[in-house]
Amino acid sequence: MRKTTVRRGIKAINAGLIALIAATFFHGEIAALLMLGLTGEARLTFFGFFMAGMLGGFGVLVAALGLVQGSAAESRARLLPSFMLLFSLVVLFFVLTYTWITTPAPPPLQRGESITI
Repeated sequence: MRKTTVRRGIKAINAGLIALIAATFFHGEIAALLMLGLTGEARLTFFGFFMAGMLGGFGVLVAALGLVQGSAAESRARLLPSFMLLFSLVVLFFVLTYTWITTPAPPPLQRGESITI
């Protein structure tokens, strides 16, 4: 039961990371897809951060509980795929953060130039 509990905790942490990535980098696209508007986009971002915190915290607690449990009832759950997904999501978050920071701002409009909507 210990490994399956750890695996469930890691799955919750992965879900929290996915919610964090969606709320941080793709909130505009998700809000446009759901036709939420600007206030809905702000609520979506807040909800994404809230869910990321809740799922991540729950996952850490469940994984810690699984590590503290005795190893009497050892199961054959495989932890490597869950850890690889967790590592991949962390790397994806940092890659998206790096590209967001290093992307240059669009040039300001020149005098007399108009915006096409």
